[in-house]
Amino acid sequence: MNHKTSPIPFLKQPYPFYYEGKKLLQIISILFLISLFFNYMLQPFDVNPQEQKMPFFWICFIHSSSPIFILLIIAGICKLFPKTTEDWKIKNECILVFFLVLFTGITQFLIRDIIYDNPMNWSWRYFSEEISNSFIAGVFLGPIIISINLNQQQLKNRQKADHISLTLTDAKKPQNNTAVTIETEVKSEKFVFESDSFIYAKAEGNYAEIFLKKEEKVHKLIKRIPIKNLEMQLSTFPFIIKTHRSVLLNLNYIEEVTGNAQGYKVQLKDCPDTVPVSRSFIQSFDLAAASR
Repeated sequence: MNHKTSPIPFLKQPYPFYYEGKKLLQIISILFLISLFFNYMLQPFDVNPQEQKMPFFWICFIHSSSPIFILLIIAGICKLFPKTTEDWKIKNECILVFFLVLFTGITQFLIRDIIYDNPMNWSWRYFSEEISNSFIAGVFLGPIIISINLNQQQLKNRQKADHISLTLTDAKKPQNNTAVTIETEVKSEKFVFESDSFIYAKAEGNYAEIFLKKEEKVHKLIKRIPIKNLEMQLSTFPFIIKTHRSVLLNLNYIEEVTGNAQGYKVQLKDCPDTVPVSRSFIQSFDLAAASR
């Protein structure tokens, strides 16, 4: 029996979240130019010049501007959920593109009276036509852009990750072991460990799971302390850095770094776990690794 390959593993692949800062400005500029070229030069959809209230170029300009405003609104909504954007996947990108295309089609329908002199502007026929036209353009451009971005970012991060792995493998471990006393939210639960025994820590709500190496074994402590508080108390140790909004990592325990479209994955020595380096922490991670 032949089994079809499931698309689920592909959709679960990490994908960079671009819709913030300078990257967002670059994306909306590229999107606008591609859309303007697509509408003006290719003229993929039938239009009746007798119905146009303005020159065709300005009609294309308006049509190309509407997805920009929709994308800005969607990007603003996404920023309200930082945990989701740091764990962005191809499926999230596809959902975002779906809503971008859908709301663009609805917007194109709502502005028909501004562009066209047609008594049927508010008909179901034009409503479905504007949405279907938007989806035709989205199906044509969306997969191409996603595939190019995915392959480009994967290649870039894999090359950088390979270089970092070699750098950290060749680096000499500094001899600066120090006893560390950590104050928790509950004063009676403060605890002490050797700085070199710290492997990594990750946030679990208001608690932190802290992994320490003791007598060749990995021990896990669960303490009531926010990860930001723990980071502040360990800030004097340059080899302990933040790699994700919920992860602190000891550079000395890195065994291997691999890259994906969203950032890096770090395999730890003496520990089966892998921890992420998210896109927003790549630059600081690269600098810290280079200084080793």
